[in-house]
Amino acid sequence: MNRAQVETAQGVLSGDLNENIAYFRNLLHADVNSDAHFRPFMAGGTRLCVIYIEGMASDQKISDFILRACAADISEKTLPITPESLMERVVEIAQCDTEERVPEILDAVVTGMTAVLVEGADAALILETRGYPARSVDRTTNESVVLGAQEGFVESLRTNMTLLRRYLPSPHLVTEAMTVGTAVPCRLSLVYLSGVADPEIVNRLRARIKRVDVPTVMGAGALGQLIEDRPSALLPQILQTERPDRVAACLADGQVALLADNSPCALVMPVSVFHLMHAPDDAFARWQYGSFLRLIRVAGMLLSVFLPGLYIAMTDYHMHLIPMSLLVSISEARVNVPFPILVEILIMEFAFYLINEAGTRMPRQIGGALGIVGALILGQAAVAASIISPILIIIVAITGLGNYATPEYSFSIALVIYRLFVILAGALLGLYGICIAGFCITASVCGMRSLGVPYTEPVAPPRPHNPDLLLRLPTRMQRRPMPYAQQPNWMEAHRDEA
Repeated sequence: MNRAQVETAQGVLSGDLNENIAYFRNLLHADVNSDAHFRPFMAGGTRLCVIYIEGMASDQKISDFILRACAADISEKTLPITPESLMERVVEIAQCDTEERVPEILDAVVTGMTAVLVEGADAALILETRGYPARSVDRTTNESVVLGAQEGFVESLRTNMTLLRRYLPSPHLVTEAMTVGTAVPCRLSLVYLSGVADPEIVNRLRARIKRVDVPTVMGAGALGQLIEDRPSALLPQILQTERPDRVAACLADGQVALLADNSPCALVMPVSVFHLMHAPDDAFARWQYGSFLRLIRVAGMLLSVFLPGLYIAMTDYHMHLIPMSLLVSISEARVNVPFPILVEILIMEFAFYLINEAGTRMPRQIGGALGIVGALILGQAAVAASIISPILIIIVAITGLGNYATPEYSFSIALVIYRLFVILAGALLGLYGICIAGFCITASVCGMRSLGVPYTEPVAPPRPHNPDLLLRLPTRMQRRPMPYAQQPNWMEAHRDEA
Protein backbone atom coordinates (compact mmCIF):
# COMPACT_ATOMS: atom_id res chain seq x y z
CA MET A 1 0.00 0.00 0.00
CA ASN A 2 1.51 3.32 -1.08
CA ARG A 3 1.36 6.61 0.86
CA ALA A 4 -1.80 7.83 -0.93
CA GLN A 5 -3.65 4.62 -0.11
CA VAL A 6 -2.56 4.82 3.54
CA GLU A 7 -3.81 8.41 3.89
CA THR A 8 -7.14 7.61 2.21
CA ALA A 9 -7.68 4.51 4.36
CA GLN A 10 -7.20 6.67 7.46
CA GLY A 11 -10.16 8.86 6.46
CA VAL A 12 -8.26 11.81 4.90
CA LEU A 13 -8.01 12.63 1.22
CA SER A 14 -4.72 12.22 -0.56
CA GLY A 15 -3.39 14.31 -3.43
CA ASP A 16 -3.87 11.50 -5.93
CA LEU A 17 -7.18 11.97 -7.77
CA ASN A 18 -7.30 8.40 -9.04
CA GLU A 19 -6.84 7.02 -5.53
CA ASN A 20 -9.55 9.27 -4.16
CA ILE A 21 -11.99 8.35 -6.92
CA ALA A 22 -11.31 4.63 -6.43
CA TYR A 23 -11.85 4.96 -2.68
CA PHE A 24 -15.17 6.77 -3.06
CA ARG A 25 -16.32 4.33 -5.73
CA ASN A 26 -15.71 1.54 -3.25
CA LEU A 27 -17.53 3.37 -0.43
CA LEU A 28 -20.55 4.14 -2.61
CA HIS A 29 -20.57 0.66 -4.27
CA ALA A 30 -20.46 2.39 -7.64
CA ASP A 31 -19.97 -0.89 -9.52
CA VAL A 32 -23.53 -1.95 -8.67
CA ASN A 33 -25.03 1.29 -7.43
CA SER A 34 -26.55 2.89 -10.52
CA ASP A 35 -27.33 6.29 -8.98
CA ALA A 36 -23.80 7.06 -7.71
CA HIS A 37 -22.23 9.25 -10.39
CA PHE A 38 -18.58 10.26 -10.90
CA ARG A 39 -18.19 12.97 -13.55
CA PRO A 40 -14.52 13.67 -14.43
CA PHE A 41 -13.68 16.80 -16.41
CA MET A 42 -10.76 19.10 -17.25
CA ALA A 43 -10.46 22.76 -16.27
CA GLY A 44 -7.36 24.86 -16.93
CA GLY A 45 -5.26 21.76 -17.57
CA THR A 46 -6.22 20.23 -14.19
CA ARG A 47 -8.25 17.07 -13.74
CA LEU A 48 -11.35 17.32 -11.53
CA CYS A 49 -14.18 14.96 -10.66
CA VAL A 50 -17.73 15.67 -9.50
CA ILE A 51 -19.36 13.12 -7.18
CA TYR A 52 -23.11 13.13 -6.56
CA ILE A 53 -26.14 10.89 -6.12
CA GLU A 54 -28.69 11.02 -8.90
CA GLY A 55 -32.10 12.11 -7.66
CA MET A 56 -30.70 13.57 -4.44
CA ALA A 57 -28.65 16.30 -6.16
CA SER A 58 -29.97 18.64 -8.84
CA ASP A 59 -28.49 17.96 -12.28
CA GLN A 60 -29.43 21.49 -13.29
CA LYS A 61 -27.37 23.07 -10.49
CA ILE A 62 -24.38 20.83 -11.20
CA SER A 63 -24.45 21.63 -14.92
CA ASP A 64 -25.05 25.38 -14.64
CA PHE A 65 -23.09 26.41 -11.55
CA ILE A 66 -20.23 23.89 -11.45
CA LEU A 67 -19.37 22.37 -14.84
CA ARG A 68 -20.31 25.36 -16.98
CA ALA A 69 -18.84 27.86 -14.52
CA CYS A 70 -15.52 26.02 -14.42
CA ALA A 71 -15.39 25.71 -18.20
CA ALA A 72 -16.13 29.41 -18.76
CA ASP A 73 -14.14 31.12 -16.01
CA ILE A 74 -11.01 28.99 -15.86
CA SER A 75 -10.51 29.02 -19.63
CA GLU A 76 -10.28 32.83 -19.57
CA LYS A 77 -8.11 33.20 -16.46
CA THR A 78 -4.82 31.80 -15.30
CA LEU A 79 -5.21 30.74 -11.70
CA PRO A 80 -4.16 27.74 -9.62
CA ILE A 81 -6.89 25.11 -9.52
CA THR A 82 -7.55 24.35 -5.86
CA PRO A 83 -10.78 23.87 -3.88
CA GLU A 84 -10.21 27.28 -2.28
CA SER A 85 -9.77 29.08 -5.60
CA LEU A 86 -12.82 27.37 -7.05
CA MET A 87 -14.89 28.46 -4.07
CA GLU A 88 -13.65 32.06 -4.12
CA ARG A 89 -13.57 32.82 -7.85
CA VAL A 90 -15.40 30.24 -9.95
CA VAL A 91 -18.29 28.30 -8.45
CA GLU A 92 -21.57 30.21 -8.35
CA ILE A 93 -23.26 28.41 -5.47
CA ALA A 94 -23.73 30.32 -2.23
CA GLN A 95 -23.36 27.44 0.24
CA CYS A 96 -20.01 25.76 -0.22
CA ASP A 97 -17.04 24.78 1.88
CA THR A 98 -13.87 22.70 1.78
CA GLU A 99 -13.54 19.38 3.57
CA GLU A 100 -10.66 16.91 3.82
CA ARG A 101 -12.24 14.20 6.01
CA VAL A 102 -13.67 11.30 4.05
CA PRO A 103 -16.62 10.49 6.39
CA GLU A 104 -17.90 14.08 6.24
CA ILE A 105 -17.55 14.16 2.46
CA LEU A 106 -19.41 10.87 2.16
CA ASP A 107 -22.23 12.05 4.46
CA ALA A 108 -22.59 15.22 2.39
CA VAL A 109 -22.81 13.29 -0.88
CA VAL A 110 -25.44 10.80 0.30
CA THR A 111 -27.63 13.65 1.61
CA GLY A 112 -27.80 15.38 -1.77
CA MET A 113 -24.71 17.62 -1.81
CA THR A 114 -21.96 17.48 -4.43
CA ALA A 115 -18.27 16.92 -3.86
CA VAL A 116 -15.62 18.22 -6.29
CA LEU A 117 -12.26 16.45 -6.13
CA VAL A 118 -9.21 18.25 -7.56
CA GLU A 119 -6.00 16.65 -8.76
CA GLY A 120 -3.18 17.38 -6.30
CA ALA A 121 -5.49 18.71 -3.54
CA ASP A 122 -5.97 16.99 -0.20
CA ALA A 123 -9.42 18.53 0.31
CA ALA A 124 -12.71 18.44 -1.57
CA LEU A 125 -15.14 21.22 -2.32
CA ILE A 126 -18.62 20.50 -0.90
CA LEU A 127 -21.49 22.34 -2.57
CA GLU A 128 -25.17 22.65 -1.70
CA THR A 129 -26.98 21.13 -4.68
CA ARG A 130 -29.88 19.29 -3.03
CA GLY A 131 -32.76 18.89 -5.43
CA TYR A 132 -34.70 15.82 -4.31
CA PRO A 133 -38.50 15.89 -4.52
CA ALA A 134 -40.35 16.91 -1.36
CA ARG A 135 -43.96 17.33 -0.30
CA SER A 136 -45.18 20.90 -0.40
CA VAL A 137 -46.44 22.67 2.71
CA ASP A 138 -50.08 21.76 3.27
CA ARG A 139 -52.74 21.64 5.96
CA THR A 140 -52.12 19.56 9.04
CA THR A 141 -53.74 16.12 9.06
CA ASN A 142 -53.87 15.19 12.75
CA GLU A 143 -54.15 18.60 14.45
CA SER A 144 -57.02 20.29 12.67
CA VAL A 145 -58.12 23.67 14.00
CA VAL A 146 -61.02 26.03 13.43
CA LEU A 147 -59.01 29.21 14.04
CA GLY A 148 -55.34 29.93 13.50
CA ALA A 149 -52.68 28.90 11.01
CA GLN A 150 -53.39 25.96 8.73
CA GLU A 151 -49.93 24.97 7.50
CA GLY A 152 -47.97 22.10 8.98
CA PHE A 153 -44.51 20.61 8.92
CA VAL A 154 -43.33 18.44 6.03
CA GLU A 155 -40.61 15.80 5.67
CA SER A 156 -37.89 18.28 4.66
CA LEU A 157 -35.80 19.56 7.57
CA ARG A 158 -34.84 22.74 5.74
CA THR A 159 -38.48 23.55 4.95
CA ASN A 160 -39.48 22.96 8.56
CA MET A 161 -36.75 25.28 9.81
CA THR A 162 -37.93 27.95 7.38
CA LEU A 163 -41.50 27.59 8.62
CA LEU A 164 -40.35 27.95 12.20
CA ARG A 165 -38.26 31.02 11.48
CA ARG A 166 -41.26 32.66 9.82
CA TYR A 167 -43.12 32.42 13.12
CA LEU A 168 -40.08 33.49 15.18
CA PRO A 169 -38.08 35.99 13.10
CA SER A 170 -35.65 36.66 15.93
CA PRO A 171 -31.85 36.56 16.12
CA HIS A 172 -32.27 34.76 19.45
CA LEU A 173 -33.63 31.66 17.71
CA VAL A 174 -30.82 29.09 17.76
CA THR A 175 -30.75 25.95 15.61
CA GLU A 176 -27.97 23.48 16.41
CA ALA A 177 -27.25 20.86 13.76
CA MET A 178 -26.79 17.35 15.16
CA THR A 179 -26.85 13.76 13.92
CA VAL A 180 -27.93 10.53 15.59
CA GLY A 181 -27.33 6.97 14.41
CA THR A 182 -24.04 5.12 14.18
CA ALA A 183 -24.65 3.37 10.84
CA VAL A 184 -27.20 5.57 9.05
CA PRO A 185 -27.07 9.11 10.48
CA CYS A 186 -30.30 11.06 10.88
CA ARG A 187 -29.95 14.83 10.72
CA LEU A 188 -31.48 16.79 13.60
CA SER A 189 -31.91 20.40 14.60
CA LEU A 190 -31.97 21.34 18.27
CA VAL A 191 -34.03 24.54 18.44
CA TYR A 192 -34.44 26.98 21.31
CA LEU A 193 -34.55 30.68 22.09
CA SER A 194 -31.27 31.91 23.51
CA GLY A 195 -31.80 33.76 26.75
CA VAL A 196 -35.22 32.15 27.22
CA ALA A 197 -34.57 28.42 27.43
CA ASP A 198 -32.74 27.24 30.53
CA PRO A 199 -29.16 26.27 29.51
CA GLU A 200 -29.28 23.35 31.93
CA ILE A 201 -32.31 21.91 30.12
CA VAL A 202 -30.66 22.46 26.73
CA ASN A 203 -27.46 20.75 27.90
CA ARG A 204 -29.47 17.88 29.36
CA LEU A 205 -31.23 17.26 26.04
CA ARG A 206 -27.98 17.61 24.09
CA ALA A 207 -26.32 15.02 26.34
CA ARG A 208 -29.20 12.58 25.92
CA ILE A 209 -29.00 12.82 22.15
CA LYS A 210 -25.26 12.19 22.20
CA ARG A 211 -25.80 9.11 24.39
CA VAL A 212 -28.10 7.49 21.83
CA ASP A 213 -26.18 4.48 20.51
CA VAL A 214 -28.29 2.79 17.83
CA PRO A 215 -27.49 2.00 14.18
CA THR A 216 -30.26 4.21 12.84
CA VAL A 217 -33.20 6.32 14.02
CA MET A 218 -36.23 6.37 11.74
CA GLY A 219 -37.61 9.80 12.47
CA ALA A 220 -38.63 11.93 15.40
CA GLY A 221 -41.05 9.42 16.92
CA ALA A 222 -38.35 6.78 17.34
CA LEU A 223 -35.92 9.36 18.71
CA GLY A 224 -38.43 10.48 21.33
CA GLN A 225 -38.59 6.94 22.73
CA LEU A 226 -34.81 6.91 23.15
CA ILE A 227 -34.49 10.19 25.06
CA GLU A 228 -37.60 10.30 27.27
CA ASP A 229 -37.28 10.02 31.04
CA ARG A 230 -39.39 6.92 31.67
CA PRO A 231 -39.92 4.64 28.65
CA SER A 232 -42.19 2.38 30.74
CA ALA A 233 -44.65 5.18 31.59
CA LEU A 234 -47.97 5.28 29.76
CA LEU A 235 -48.31 9.03 29.32
CA PRO A 236 -46.15 10.73 26.69
CA GLN A 237 -43.37 12.83 28.20
CA ILE A 238 -42.68 14.63 24.91
CA LEU A 239 -45.15 16.69 22.91
CA GLN A 240 -45.18 15.59 19.28
CA THR A 241 -46.77 18.19 17.03
CA GLU A 242 -46.96 18.91 13.32
CA ARG A 243 -47.79 22.61 13.74
CA PRO A 244 -45.00 25.24 13.50
CA ASP A 245 -47.14 27.86 15.28
CA ARG A 246 -47.49 25.56 18.29
CA VAL A 247 -43.75 24.92 18.37
CA ALA A 248 -43.10 28.67 18.21
CA ALA A 249 -45.42 29.26 21.18
CA CYS A 250 -43.64 26.53 23.16
CA LEU A 251 -40.22 28.03 22.38
CA ALA A 252 -41.45 31.40 23.65
CA ASP A 253 -42.35 29.64 26.92
CA GLY A 254 -38.77 28.43 27.36
CA GLN A 255 -39.19 24.92 25.97
CA VAL A 256 -36.82 23.18 23.55
CA ALA A 257 -37.74 21.55 20.24
CA LEU A 258 -36.18 18.84 18.09
CA LEU A 259 -36.69 18.65 14.33
CA ALA A 260 -35.60 15.55 12.42
CA ASP A 261 -35.12 15.03 8.72
CA ASN A 262 -37.85 12.95 7.04
CA SER A 263 -40.26 13.63 9.93
CA PRO A 264 -43.32 15.90 9.48
CA CYS A 265 -43.46 16.71 13.18
CA ALA A 266 -41.42 18.27 15.98
CA LEU A 267 -40.65 17.05 19.48
CA VAL A 268 -41.16 19.63 22.24
CA MET A 269 -39.88 19.22 25.79
CA PRO A 270 -40.14 19.57 28.70
CA VAL A 271 -43.92 19.31 28.84
CA SER A 272 -46.49 19.02 31.59
CA VAL A 273 -49.75 17.12 31.65
CA PHE A 274 -51.49 20.45 31.01
CA HIS A 275 -49.80 20.83 27.61
CA LEU A 276 -51.43 17.59 26.49
CA MET A 277 -54.88 19.03 27.26
CA HIS A 278 -54.40 22.19 25.21
CA ALA A 279 -55.62 22.37 21.63
CA PRO A 280 -53.55 24.30 19.06
CA ASP A 281 -56.25 26.88 18.42
CA ASP A 282 -56.89 27.75 22.08
CA ALA A 283 -54.61 30.76 21.73
CA PHE A 284 -56.64 32.16 18.82
CA ALA A 285 -60.03 32.10 20.57
CA ARG A 286 -61.28 34.61 23.11
CA TRP A 287 -60.46 33.61 26.64
CA GLN A 288 -64.10 32.82 27.51
CA TYR A 289 -64.42 30.46 24.56
CA GLY A 290 -61.07 28.84 25.22
CA SER A 291 -61.84 28.23 28.89
CA PHE A 292 -65.26 26.74 28.08
CA LEU A 293 -63.86 24.38 25.45
CA ARG A 294 -61.08 23.27 27.78
CA LEU A 295 -63.59 22.40 30.49
CA ILE A 296 -65.57 20.37 27.94
CA ARG A 297 -62.37 18.68 26.87
CA VAL A 298 -61.31 17.80 30.41
CA ALA A 299 -64.81 16.50 31.21
CA GLY A 300 -64.63 14.29 28.11
CA MET A 301 -61.26 12.90 29.21
CA LEU A 302 -62.57 12.10 32.69
CA LEU A 303 -65.66 10.40 31.24
CA SER A 304 -63.44 8.45 28.87
CA VAL A 305 -61.38 7.04 31.74
CA PHE A 306 -63.97 6.53 34.50
CA LEU A 307 -67.47 6.16 32.97
CA PRO A 308 -67.34 2.42 32.04
CA GLY A 309 -65.71 1.59 35.37
CA LEU A 310 -68.37 3.53 37.28
CA TYR A 311 -71.11 1.74 35.34
CA ILE A 312 -69.82 -1.72 36.16
CA ALA A 313 -69.11 -0.81 39.80
CA MET A 314 -72.54 0.66 40.44
CA THR A 315 -74.51 -2.06 38.65
CA ASP A 316 -72.58 -4.89 40.34
CA TYR A 317 -71.80 -3.53 43.83
CA HIS A 318 -73.66 -0.29 44.53
CA MET A 319 -77.11 -0.69 43.03
CA HIS A 320 -78.57 1.30 45.94
CA LEU A 321 -76.94 4.44 44.47
CA ILE A 322 -78.90 4.12 41.19
CA PRO A 323 -82.45 5.57 41.04
CA MET A 324 -85.04 2.80 41.04
CA SER A 325 -86.52 3.69 37.66
CA LEU A 326 -83.11 3.67 36.01
CA LEU A 327 -82.13 0.44 37.76
CA VAL A 328 -85.32 -1.26 36.51
CA SER A 329 -84.59 -0.02 32.96
CA ILE A 330 -81.03 -1.39 33.11
CA SER A 331 -82.22 -4.74 34.49
CA GLU A 332 -84.89 -5.11 31.80
CA ALA A 333 -82.38 -4.29 29.06
CA ARG A 334 -80.00 -6.97 30.36
CA VAL A 335 -82.51 -9.75 30.93
CA ASN A 336 -81.59 -11.68 27.78
CA VAL A 337 -77.87 -10.76 27.70
CA PRO A 338 -75.89 -13.96 28.40
CA PHE A 339 -72.63 -12.30 29.48
CA PRO A 340 -71.60 -10.62 32.74
CA ILE A 341 -71.27 -6.85 32.63
CA LEU A 342 -67.45 -7.04 32.63
CA VAL A 343 -67.39 -9.33 29.60
CA GLU A 344 -69.99 -7.19 27.87
CA ILE A 345 -67.94 -4.03 28.37
CA LEU A 346 -64.72 -5.67 27.21
CA ILE A 347 -66.45 -6.97 24.07
CA MET A 348 -67.76 -3.50 23.25
CA GLU A 349 -64.42 -1.84 23.94
CA PHE A 350 -62.64 -4.31 21.69
CA ALA A 351 -65.23 -3.94 18.92
CA PHE A 352 -65.14 -0.12 19.12
CA TYR A 353 -61.38 0.17 18.76
CA LEU A 354 -61.21 -2.61 16.21
CA ILE A 355 -63.57 -0.61 14.01
CA ASN A 356 -61.58 2.55 14.73
CA GLU A 357 -58.27 0.94 13.80
CA ALA A 358 -59.72 -0.69 10.70
CA GLY A 359 -61.19 2.62 9.57
CA THR A 360 -57.80 4.29 10.05
CA ARG A 361 -55.92 1.70 7.99
CA MET A 362 -58.50 1.19 5.26
CA PRO A 363 -58.33 3.22 2.05
CA ARG A 364 -59.97 6.61 2.40
CA GLN A 365 -62.69 5.80 -0.13
CA ILE A 366 -64.17 3.00 2.00
CA GLY A 367 -63.09 4.11 5.48
CA GLY A 368 -66.29 6.11 6.04
CA ALA A 369 -68.47 3.25 4.86
CA LEU A 370 -66.70 0.91 7.28
CA GLY A 371 -67.50 3.24 10.18
CA ILE A 372 -71.17 3.34 9.23
CA VAL A 373 -71.34 -0.44 8.92
CA GLY A 374 -69.54 -0.98 12.22
CA ALA A 375 -71.40 1.64 14.23
CA LEU A 376 -74.94 1.19 12.92
CA ILE A 377 -75.40 -2.24 11.41
CA LEU A 378 -73.24 -4.29 13.76
CA GLY A 379 -74.37 -2.35 16.83
CA GLN A 380 -78.03 -2.73 15.96
CA ALA A 381 -77.54 -6.41 15.19
CA ALA A 382 -75.77 -6.99 18.51
CA VAL A 383 -78.65 -5.37 20.41
CA ALA A 384 -81.27 -7.31 18.44
CA ALA A 385 -79.44 -10.56 19.15
CA SER A 386 -79.34 -9.71 22.91
CA ILE A 387 -75.55 -9.88 22.94
CA ILE A 388 -75.17 -6.27 24.10
CA SER A 389 -77.55 -4.10 26.11
CA PRO A 390 -78.62 -0.76 24.57
CA ILE A 391 -77.44 1.34 27.53
CA LEU A 392 -73.94 -0.06 27.17
CA ILE A 393 -73.79 1.16 23.57
CA ILE A 394 -74.62 4.65 24.84
CA ILE A 395 -71.89 4.44 27.48
CA VAL A 396 -69.27 3.21 25.01
CA ALA A 397 -70.28 5.93 22.52
CA ILE A 398 -69.89 8.67 25.16
CA THR A 399 -66.57 7.14 26.19
CA GLY A 400 -65.32 7.16 22.61
CA LEU A 401 -66.39 10.76 22.06
CA GLY A 402 -64.59 11.82 25.22
CA ASN A 403 -61.48 10.02 24.05
CA TYR A 404 -61.61 11.73 20.65
CA ALA A 405 -61.81 15.12 22.39
CA THR A 406 -58.19 14.63 23.50
CA PRO A 407 -55.96 16.86 21.32
CA GLU A 408 -52.84 14.67 21.65
CA TYR A 409 -52.99 11.28 19.88
CA SER A 410 -50.52 9.52 22.17
CA PHE A 411 -52.32 10.88 25.21
CA SER A 412 -55.64 9.48 23.94
CA ILE A 413 -54.15 5.98 23.63
CA ALA A 414 -52.82 6.23 27.18
CA LEU A 415 -56.33 7.12 28.37
CA VAL A 416 -57.67 3.94 26.73
CA ILE A 417 -55.20 1.80 28.70
CA TYR A 418 -56.03 3.67 31.90
CA ARG A 419 -59.73 3.03 31.20
CA LEU A 420 -59.15 -0.72 31.01
CA PHE A 421 -57.31 -0.55 34.34
CA VAL A 422 -60.24 1.34 35.92
CA ILE A 423 -62.75 -1.15 34.46
CA LEU A 424 -60.93 -4.08 36.03
CA ALA A 425 -60.61 -2.24 39.35
CA GLY A 426 -64.33 -1.44 39.36
CA ALA A 427 -65.21 -5.05 38.52
CA LEU A 428 -63.10 -6.36 41.42
CA LEU A 429 -63.74 -3.84 44.22
CA GLY A 430 -66.49 -1.52 43.05
CA LEU A 431 -66.18 2.16 43.89
CA TYR A 432 -63.35 1.37 46.30
CA GLY A 433 -61.39 -0.14 43.42
CA ILE A 434 -62.05 2.93 41.28
CA CYS A 435 -60.81 5.19 44.08
CA ILE A 436 -57.67 3.07 44.40
CA ALA A 437 -57.15 3.12 40.62
CA GLY A 438 -57.61 6.89 40.53
CA PHE A 439 -55.11 7.32 43.35
CA CYS A 440 -52.56 5.09 41.59
CA ILE A 441 -52.97 7.00 38.31
CA THR A 442 -52.62 10.36 40.05
CA ALA A 443 -49.55 9.20 42.01
CA SER A 444 -47.85 7.87 38.88
CA VAL A 445 -48.52 11.12 36.99
CA CYS A 446 -47.19 13.22 39.88
CA GLY A 447 -44.04 11.09 40.00
CA MET A 448 -43.24 11.50 36.29
CA ARG A 449 -40.73 13.92 34.81
CA SER A 450 -40.18 15.37 31.36
CA LEU A 451 -36.54 16.16 30.63
CA GLY A 452 -35.96 16.30 34.38
CA VAL A 453 -38.86 18.73 35.02
CA PRO A 454 -41.82 17.54 37.17
CA TYR A 455 -44.72 16.43 34.97
CA THR A 456 -47.33 18.34 37.00
CA GLU A 457 -45.34 21.56 37.34
CA PRO A 458 -46.26 24.38 38.00
CA VAL A 459 -49.17 23.02 40.10
CA ALA A 460 -47.19 20.38 41.97
CA PRO A 461 -44.70 21.59 42.99
CA PRO A 462 -46.25 25.08 42.89
CA ARG A 463 -44.31 27.62 40.85
CA PRO A 464 -45.04 31.14 39.55
CA HIS A 465 -46.41 30.63 36.06
CA ASN A 466 -48.47 31.94 33.19
CA PRO A 467 -52.20 31.62 34.11
CA ASP A 468 -52.89 29.43 31.07
CA LEU A 469 -53.24 25.91 32.47
CA LEU A 470 -56.73 24.49 32.95
CA LEU A 471 -58.48 27.78 32.22
CA ARG A 472 -57.37 30.32 29.68
CA LEU A 473 -57.41 33.74 31.33
CA PRO A 474 -57.29 37.04 29.36
CA THR A 475 -54.21 37.60 27.24
CA ARG A 476 -53.22 40.76 29.12
CA MET A 477 -52.72 38.63 32.24
CA GLN A 478 -50.37 36.21 30.47
CA ARG A 479 -47.08 38.03 30.97
CA ARG A 480 -45.05 35.20 32.44
CA PRO A 481 -43.87 32.06 30.59
CA MET A 482 -43.63 28.62 32.15
CA PRO A 483 -41.38 28.34 35.25
CA TYR A 484 -38.60 26.46 33.45
CA ALA A 485 -37.85 29.51 31.29
CA GLN A 486 -34.54 31.15 32.14
CA GLN A 487 -35.80 34.74 32.02
CA PRO A 488 -39.47 35.32 32.96
CA ASN A 489 -39.67 38.78 31.37
CA TRP A 490 -37.59 38.09 28.29
CA MET A 491 -39.93 39.93 25.93
CA GLU A 492 -39.66 43.17 27.91
CA ALA A 493 -35.88 42.74 28.22
CA HIS A 494 -35.46 42.27 24.46
CA ARG A 495 -37.73 45.24 23.81
CA ASP A 496 -35.54 47.37 26.06
CA GLU A 497 -32.41 46.17 24.25
CA ALA A 498 -33.92 47.12 20.91
